Amino acid sequence: MPDHRHMGQSAHPGRAYALIATAALVVATTVTGCSSSLASATTVLTGVVSTTVVHSDGTTATGVTGLRLRPGDLVRTGPGGRAELITRARHVYLGSDASLQVVDGQNQQLRHGALVVDAQHGSGLNLRVAGLDVTAPDGAALRAERSVTTRLGALAGTSHVLSSTGRALDLPPLRQAVIGGDALPDATTPLRLTDDDGEAHAVPELVHDDEALNSLARGIDGTGASTATVVTAAWHGPLTRTPSGVGRSERVLPVVIATAGPASDATRRYHSAVALRSAGGSWGVVAHLLGVGAARVVEELALLEKTQKPGSIGNARQILAAIARASGSTVAAGRQGGGGGSNTGGGGGSDGSGGGTNPTPSPTPSASQNPLDTVGQTVGQVLSLVPTPTSSPTGLLPSNLVSPLPLPLPRP
Repeated sequence: MPDHRHMGQSAHPGRAYALIATAALVVATTVTGCSSSLASATTVLTGVVSTTVVHSDGTTATGVTGLRLRPGDLVRTGPGGRAELITRARHVYLGSDASLQVVDGQNQQLRHGALVVDAQHGSGLNLRVAGLDVTAPDGAALRAERSVTTRLGALAGTSHVLSSTGRALDLPPLRQAVIGGDALPDATTPLRLTDDDGEAHAVPELVHDDEALNSLARGIDGTGASTATVVTAAWHGPLTRTPSGVGRSERVLPVVIATAGPASDATRRYHSAVALRSAGGSWGVVAHLLGVGAARVVEELALLEKTQKPGSIGNARQILAAIARASGSTVAAGRQGGGGGSNTGGGGGSDGSGGGTNPTPSPTPSASQNPLDTVGQTVGQVLSLVPTPTSSPTGLLPSNLVSPLPLPLPRP
């Protein structure tokens, strides 16, 4: 009698079901074993400032570097305090005036304040925040803040949120959600960075670019209207009207970001930059979501200046000087010197002579100045005015997670 079984169908279904059940048991055992192993992993404190540990029996201990935390321990930071919790290769940066309970090596609960989870090179974390179950999986980095509302932002990788009602929300990279109670929003918005030391450790390139573009925006806002006029005039696509009272940088930077990428996609990139910025995204986030780095944006602005008549644009020398004044930096952004001043502030002598903290812009570039050198100097000077996050030990960074990075930090 012919056998009409389909390909792969067993002649002994009972044996097949047994094999499937056995395989499922093996998989379940393996997964449970991994989970149990992470749950039993030890969590250690480091980078501690003004921190107290409350044990599950009610006794307290002063937080010190190297302290091994027990399941159920509550870590509290005071004003200006901070703590870093390391579980295997996963780092959790806890900010000031915050409290975090360590359930076990796999689960923690943020009761108040802000933290950054960096699991990019370690095991993921299950985080309980105000009735929400948040998962930062292996390879992800997440910011969480709990006060009157809850803010969750994906610094790297995709994190997942589950409410007590069973609703789920994915947080793609560089997106965030602001949540009241456990009512999850229907969609995410662009991430707003704080550029603090937790974020700087987790995503240093993103933080550096954000600081650079923020400094560039302040410089543009601190100079005359000619920069905005010339930049927008050079843009051949449609322009979105900005509300009255908004800084000139809100008109200039979307154009420069749009022109910093492929010309074939410039119009879409411009509208995306305007929309992302209007939705609250930080400049660094806007640029990275559109595939553009800060150095390329600064370079594009400098290249635009090179095409204009001397003095016709609120020149990069003025912008650099404004950035230096705003940041309190004495970097030679606009030093005058024997080499002949250029519009980009790169005309000072190589020994730094002729410098000053309040330089006077020179509208006429040197005839011998190489335009490519001018661009390179502009990019280097703008980026030198902002901090470069480093991978140095946590104790060398600011103690307060919610405060900005100091200016300047050493370049690597």
